[in-house]
Formats: sequence, structure tokens, C-alpha cells
Amino acid sequence: GVNIGSVLVPMGVLNGDTNGNGSVSGSDVAQTKVQSGNAAGAGNFRTDVNVSGGISSSDVSIVKSKSGAVLPP
Repeated sequence: GVNIGSVLVPMGVLNGDTNGNGSVSGSDVAQTKVQSGNAAGAGNFRTDVNVSGGISSSDVSIVKSKSGAVLPP
């Protein structure tokens, strides 16, 4: 290939957005509650927001505290 220079790749990260839709809402809280008590794995790693290796009430609390946050357009 030919090097054409720098390429800008924007990326948004929103703590608590467990479903990846760009905002934190009740659905993220509910999704995290359902996974509470489970070990983090390939299918539920997004709900382990404190990156402890397991989903717990601490993760639920973090998601609740971020409720209403949105990524900028």
C-alpha cells in the first residue's frame, strides 16, 4: 500500500453506556442488574464498568450515577 499520511478516526467512550447506544439510561441500568452476580465474559463484559472481573452492585451504582449522560454529536 501507499502511505497517504495521517488518518483521523474519532471514537466516543461513555462510562455506563452498557448497550453502546451513545447514552446512559434505565435500559443500561436494567441490563447491568440482570448481569449482577455473574463473572465478566465475552457476552457481558460491557456491564463490568468498574473492570473488576465480575458484575456487582458496584457496577449498577456506577451506571445509575451516569444516567442521563450522552455522547456529543
